[in-house]
Amino acid sequence: MEKKVPFILNGSIYQSSNKKTTRELYINDKCIQVPLINNEVIEIIKKYNHDSTSKLHTIINFLYTVGQRWKSEEYSRRRTYIRNLVTFLGYSEQMAKLEANWISMILCSKSALYDIITNDLGSRHIIDEWIPQDECYIKAFPKGKSVHLLAGNVPLSGITSIIRALLTKNQCIIKMSSSDPFTPTALAMSFIDVSPTHPITRSLSIIYWSHSEDVILASKIMDEADVVIAWGGENSIKWAVKHTPAHIDILKFGPKKSLSIIDNPDNLTAAASGVAHDVCFYDQQACFSTQNVYFIGENFYKFKKELRSKLELYSKILPKGKQDFESKAAFSLAERECLFAGYDVQVGEQKNWMIVESPMDVLTSQPLGRCVYIHHVLDIQDACNYINKYTTQTVSIYPWKSSFKYRDKLAYYGVERIVESGMNNIFRVGGAHDTMRPLQRLVRFVSQERPFDFTTKDVAVEIEQTKFLEEDKFLVFVP
Repeated sequence: MEKKVPFILNGSIYQSSNKKTTRELYINDKCIQVPLINNEVIEIIKKYNHDSTSKLHTIINFLYTVGQRWKSEEYSRRRTYIRNLVTFLGYSEQMAKLEANWISMILCSKSALYDIITNDLGSRHIIDEWIPQDECYIKAFPKGKSVHLLAGNVPLSGITSIIRALLTKNQCIIKMSSSDPFTPTALAMSFIDVSPTHPITRSLSIIYWSHSEDVILASKIMDEADVVIAWGGENSIKWAVKHTPAHIDILKFGPKKSLSIIDNPDNLTAAASGVAHDVCFYDQQACFSTQNVYFIGENFYKFKKELRSKLELYSKILPKGKQDFESKAAFSLAERECLFAGYDVQVGEQKNWMIVESPMDVLTSQPLGRCVYIHHVLDIQDACNYINKYTTQTVSIYPWKSSFKYRDKLAYYGVERIVESGMNNIFRVGGAHDTMRPLQRLVRFVSQERPFDFTTKDVAVEIEQTKFLEEDKFLVFVP
C-alpha cells in the first residue's frame, strides 16, 4: 500500500511531479511517498514575506473555526486522519479517534488559548499593543521564522508546537516526523479548507528531510531560523543543536521519563484506575507516561490486583496499538528476563500489558507498550532516589492530598511536573513545560522607556544627568 503525503509551502499544496522527485518512508512496512526537498522548495519558503500584523483575536477565532470542523465526526479531513493513524501508524480505532478529539479540544478552547498567552507573557494584550509596565512601554514581537523539528511518538506535541508559534505570530516551518507525516499535514490542510489565503494558513510550511542524509539543503532551512523548537530522542536533539546557528535560541523537548507515587490510598480502585490511564495513554511512548510505580504503605498486593483489573479494562476501552516485530520481541525479552531473575510477572492474555514487581536497585529493560514496574517502598525517599534532574518529567500522585506533602521534596530532586494520578496527559493552562514558559522563548520583548521628565517612585525629580554631573549632586537623589 502506497500513500502520497504532500508538502505544504506557505499554505499551498506542493506535490511531486514524478517518482524521481519523491522519497519513500516506511511505517510498519507500509510505504508513504513524500516530495524530495530541493532548492525550489527552499526558495519558495525563503521568499515568503510573513504577515505578522493579525490581531490575537483574529488568530484565535480562525483556530476556533478550524476546531469546529474537527469537532464534527463527519468532517472528511478528520475521518481521513483517523484512518491514516489506524492504517499506517497502527493505532487502535479508539486511540485514533481520541487523538482527533484532542485536536478539536485544543483548537476550540478559545479561553484557554487566551490564558496561555496571559500566563506565559503576563498579558494577552502584549502581543497586539504596547502596554505600560512601570517606567516603560513593552510589546512582544514574534521571533520570525520558527523551525519545528517534530517527533512522531506523540502527535499532539506537534499540534502544541504549531499552536504556540501561531499564537505568537511566528511563521512556521515544520519538519514532519518520518514516523508521523500525517498530523501536521492534516492540520495544515484543514487550515486550507477554511481559508487558503488567510495569513495563518499562509504562515505554515510542512516539509521533510532525513537527519541521516546530506545536510546541505536542510542547513539552508536551519540558517533561516529565528528560533528552533526541537522534539524527540537524544539523537534528534543532538542534530538540532549541531545545526542550529549559534546565535539562535533553541527550545529542546528531549527524552524524559515519568513515574507514579501511590501513597497508602484508601481507595485502591481509584488509585489503580489513575495509574492504568497514565501507563496506557500513548502506550508509554510519551515523556509523561508512567514507567515505574512506587507504592507506599499497606495493601500493596490488593493494589496490584486492582491494577491488573484496570489494565484489562483499558485494553478494551483504549486498545493497545499494533506493534512491529522489534517491539514485540523487546516485550517478550523483558518478560523472560524478569521471570529468569525471579520477579513476579503478570502479563495480559494478548500481551496487552505487563506488571513486574521488581527491586528498585536493579536496572531492568523497559520495552514500553504498557509494561509497568511496581515497587513496594517504605517512604517517599525511596522514590526520590530514582528521580533524575533534567530527565524525570512528570510524577503523578494518588491521593492528591499527598502531592502537597511531597511537592517541595520532589521539586528539590528535579521533578518538573506534579499531577494527580490519571491526569498525566492533560497539561493544565498556567503550568510550565519542561521547566520553561515556552511562549517567552518565541517572542522578542521590546521596551520603549520613559523620557527624562518621567519621575520615579524613588526619585521625584526629572533625570537631568548633565546637571547632576555639573553640580555633583548625584548622591543627593540616591534613595
